[in-house]
Amino acid sequence: MNKRMLNVLSALLLASGMALQADEAKPVLQLDFGQEESAPLIAVGGVVRDQAGPRPPEFPDFEANNTAIQLQGKGSRYEIKDSGAQSPFDFTKGDAITLEAWVKVDKIGPGQPVYLIGKGRTNSPHFARNNQNWSLRVIGGSAGLAHLSFLFASAPAPGGGNTWHLWNSTASFQIKSGWHHVAVAYEFGRPETMRGWIDGVPTDGDWSVDGATTKAPVVDDDDVWIGSSLGGSAGNSLTGFLDGVAIHRRALGDAEIAKHCRRKDGPQVVLPEVAKMPDMGKIEAGKVLVQVNEGHSASNRWPNSLETLKEMLRWSGDAFLLPRMPLRYDDWGIRSAWAAPVVLRMASDVKLPQGSHRLMLRTRGLARLWVDGKLIAETQPAVGNGENGFDPLTPLAEPPHPGVRVKGYKQQEVFGMVTASPQKTSRVVLELIVGGKNMRTDTGEVSVAIESAKRDVFSILRAAGKPELPLTDAQIEPVLAEIESSMARLDDANRREAAKSRDAFWKKRHGIAKAWVQQHPAPKPPRQGHPVDAFIDAKIEKALASNPADSAAAKTFHGEVLPILREQCFRCHGEKDKGGLKLNTREAALRAGDSELAAIVPGNPAASELLKRVRSDDEDHVMPPTGERLSPQQIARLETWIRDGAPWPAPPVDASKLAKTPITSDVAFLRRIYLDLIGLPPAADEVTAFLADSSPDKRTKLIDRLLADERGADHEISHWLDALAENPTLINASLNSTGPFRWFLLDSLRDHKPLDRMVTELLMMRGDAAHGGSAGFAQAGENDAPFATKGHIIAAAFLGVELQCARCHDSPYHSTTQRDLYSLAAMLERKTVTVPKTSRVPAAFFEKKARESLIRVTLKPDEPVTPVWPFAAVTGALENADLDALLEDPKDTRERIAALITSPENRRFPRVIVNRLWKRLMGAGFVEPVQDWEGHDASHPELLDWLANELLAANYDVRHIIRLIVTSQAYQREAGLENLASAGPEERFFQSPARRRLTAEQIVDSLHAAAGAAIDSEPMTFVHDGSKTLQNRQDLGYPRRAWMFASLNNERDRPSLALPRAQAVVNVLEAFGWNGARQKPVFMRESESNVLQPGILENGILTQTLSRASWKSKLADLAVEAQSPEVLLEQLFLRFLNRSPQPSEKDSFLPDLRSGFETRLTPQNEIVVPTPPKPLRLVTWLNHVIPDANTIQQENENRVQKGPRPDPRLRPEWREVYEDIVWSLITHRDFVWVP
Repeated sequence: MNKRMLNVLSALLLASGMALQADEAKPVLQLDFGQEESAPLIAVGGVVRDQAGPRPPEFPDFEANNTAIQLQGKGSRYEIKDSGAQSPFDFTKGDAITLEAWVKVDKIGPGQPVYLIGKGRTNSPHFARNNQNWSLRVIGGSAGLAHLSFLFASAPAPGGGNTWHLWNSTASFQIKSGWHHVAVAYEFGRPETMRGWIDGVPTDGDWSVDGATTKAPVVDDDDVWIGSSLGGSAGNSLTGFLDGVAIHRRALGDAEIAKHCRRKDGPQVVLPEVAKMPDMGKIEAGKVLVQVNEGHSASNRWPNSLETLKEMLRWSGDAFLLPRMPLRYDDWGIRSAWAAPVVLRMASDVKLPQGSHRLMLRTRGLARLWVDGKLIAETQPAVGNGENGFDPLTPLAEPPHPGVRVKGYKQQEVFGMVTASPQKTSRVVLELIVGGKNMRTDTGEVSVAIESAKRDVFSILRAAGKPELPLTDAQIEPVLAEIESSMARLDDANRREAAKSRDAFWKKRHGIAKAWVQQHPAPKPPRQGHPVDAFIDAKIEKALASNPADSAAAKTFHGEVLPILREQCFRCHGEKDKGGLKLNTREAALRAGDSELAAIVPGNPAASELLKRVRSDDEDHVMPPTGERLSPQQIARLETWIRDGAPWPAPPVDASKLAKTPITSDVAFLRRIYLDLIGLPPAADEVTAFLADSSPDKRTKLIDRLLADERGADHEISHWLDALAENPTLINASLNSTGPFRWFLLDSLRDHKPLDRMVTELLMMRGDAAHGGSAGFAQAGENDAPFATKGHIIAAAFLGVELQCARCHDSPYHSTTQRDLYSLAAMLERKTVTVPKTSRVPAAFFEKKARESLIRVTLKPDEPVTPVWPFAAVTGALENADLDALLEDPKDTRERIAALITSPENRRFPRVIVNRLWKRLMGAGFVEPVQDWEGHDASHPELLDWLANELLAANYDVRHIIRLIVTSQAYQREAGLENLASAGPEERFFQSPARRRLTAEQIVDSLHAAAGAAIDSEPMTFVHDGSKTLQNRQDLGYPRRAWMFASLNNERDRPSLALPRAQAVVNVLEAFGWNGARQKPVFMRESESNVLQPGILENGILTQTLSRASWKSKLADLAVEAQSPEVLLEQLFLRFLNRSPQPSEKDSFLPDLRSGFETRLTPQNEIVVPTPPKPLRLVTWLNHVIPDANTIQQENENRVQKGPRPDPRLRPEWREVYEDIVWSLITHRDFVWVP
């Protein structure tokens, strides 16, 4: 029992109706919960007595067996009835009160207020609901902290209502640290007397809601409750323990409170940070140090005494100007998320002008600006999460002076005065809180600027010795671009440094691969010279030597018989052996299947089971089992073929079609290699320089230069986004939406990561899913089995195994089963899985079937599928003890599947990758389709195996394979017209590369490159102020290349959420086969021409915009600066078609250019510089439902449709002719084709 006697004085007063206690030195209520009270405490709910309270040795003033009560939340409480008027619990203006208690909180959420003791607000029908007389509470803070809280309502004014007065302490305590003594003291009517204590340590605090007041509190006869309020609200009920609850009718002082709460190791109080300028140490002269720190836990305050900041990154600029946060990477160098909120600091030694000046601070969240230890300016905390559409539209910001750059959207702008002495350098420090709960870790544009002595302009504050930087758009935007470039280099360096931690592991892996290649050599090239050409030529020569072109049997078989077998039989009986039967070769066809009846008996149609099946009327036996039956003519053709002995001659070859095309010209090669390696056309000066180069190895040198060009990553990535079904959504998740793992792929490609390493890190799904880590690949929105979806993707992309049908049942036309797919899913998910009910074929499907269905489900409902590798036979990679040499954690099934796919023993993986590269560069793969190898032979198996081994021997460097292909004569020949992809493998000779159209991304990027214009698009986001996390609302930034766009679908296609500038680009992309909503992997885009393509290219907004000689555009500058029409036309052809105009083209265009050329320029005194349109308020996700949002977006769309304003330096009549010529080159057939 506590040494202090149990004293329930209030109960005696209640019983006797006595007036207030005369001896105010004693508390009017003291509850120590040591024995059964004689007073009427009414227990409600989960109140448990005789629990261990504060005890020695930690609390020496308590007895060893001291007890307390436990309150189990959900309205659990003690009630004390009020005695009526003049109750000892009634306090009014001028009365002092002290409330104290010992508390041990078990559970409390951030921002959750729980009551220790209070009067009123019981929701009794006899009193007003907002009748809080007084209360002592604790309120949850961040990072497991709790603050002290005092709340009361003032008495309502005549004709008015209550006002609320809430005081929360700045100090706090850790919930996990056990018992704490808390107390508050206040004299009603005198807000300056408010004081609090935690473990006897005084704490100040902040008044909020209606603020401090001199008003009297509510006084009525409502009850006193201990442990709960608001009628027993669970959210306001204590889950934890109480002891030593006391009420005093006087204000206790520091010394008295300290006597009540001695603790062996002293108070355990988390004190707020003492505001002082951080010591940033020595800073390099002429530099602004930028430091990023983790270890903070709340975005609405500065770090407290418990929080120790840890520097994670530092970087140096020369100005107090920052466009964004540096990127965060994990210890593999994969994009991750900052442990937000972070504390970012900028510091420099600055030479301020003498005298007093105004400083301007712009930042999004909580920030402080210090100069020489003095606080100059501070901003308020940022606010996360808006009203999801109903926020008011933010007014347009006004500049502090005319011409000054306006602040960013939702950025704060505050001012402070600083006085500088002559010849003195000042230490300036800016610190700001970035990110936090429900917010992005995003700074927006941060700046500190100083006002001029004339008070008419602001300039960015810079390190000592740096030139003045006026805060105008014209001056700031180039500097921001430089800072962005510097930060990008910082990001690259940090990522690559982190990735070095993996180098030793991959060096070992590549050593194993090289050893495997030495032990398993590929077929050698059949002759000297370039290996690729040697294999290609050998097949052509063999075909010419044994060409049965004059054989009638060959023509009949390959022209009439084989097409029937291929179209009607091969999907089940090609490489796939349904019923144990294959029909893709004569040898296989002559063997019997599971029925033990020969499908074909040469010379005997009546004995051939094939003819019996195609003629059968029995639904259980007829072939093919689905679709239309064979026609009588087709059956007769098969019967004749069998009667003639079922000959299967080599395919006839037209010798003229085997003729190799000439080596392409330098002009055509240059355009082709640029488009194939970096996805962009060569610039005009690059064309001129290459054509003037007479060195014999100039093509090889150009290839090597382009393979090292980082722009190649922006081209390569499109193929991976399609193959891996990257599908980030800007608003709500949709079917199979993913995280933006595009950034992981881009980083990997820019860093030239070996392919096996990139694939492994992809499958390990690391980093942060929303910030661009490979973890984003793991996501599949609105999907009942996301890892089964990933299994389908990786099987097709890396193994050439098609598993799409296996999602719900065994593959009807493949040998793969549902178990195969879910085995992959189990390995990726690192656990045993079952097929979801929503991915099962209903049992009713199989009922009353006349014949056995092609669709089979061999996996039983709810049957567990274990993580086991299902493709040992297909790949050659075995899941055994030898695999452990490739692993760091052999028990991790996700790492095991990554190793099985990238193991050198996996012969399918490198061949699939090489095959896709070959198709990309030559127009068709060795194996078609590239994602489904079952039943499909390779056209050049020896070359395929040789290139696969080359990939392994080159440490899986894909550039080595690309170089081997593009340096070959086969690649460098003139393109042929034959559709190689539709030909059978025996008919694909690659005597010339296939003619290819530019991809959608190449068309868009070429348009912008030729016009000399950057992509003009809104940022790919609907939230511009960081008030939603990336997990909730994605931000893909400003696209600089076409691949960076994503699906623009928004909720219900609301016009207010349109992105009209982005839509102009996406319209072109979609017309040429691109799809930003990749719900499944894409290996072959729609390549057939359609009427939309010329329409969008001729009349679309993007073409109209880029073909216009707009104000100060590159096209306008070319026209203004041209020395002659001939030179101008040459420049246009070099830019758009990468060649000089032909004589006929000169005859067509020059007369029009010459007409008026000498007078094309507007006299200087007549030029009227276009004024930019007035800015419009920004429509975002947070305000898009407001009626004005649609009107604003309609005006935005109108502006986009009108396009940029023409350049007034050119006379309109000549300019329009010039623009028509540019338009003609964009719509020229050569513009959209790879030569």
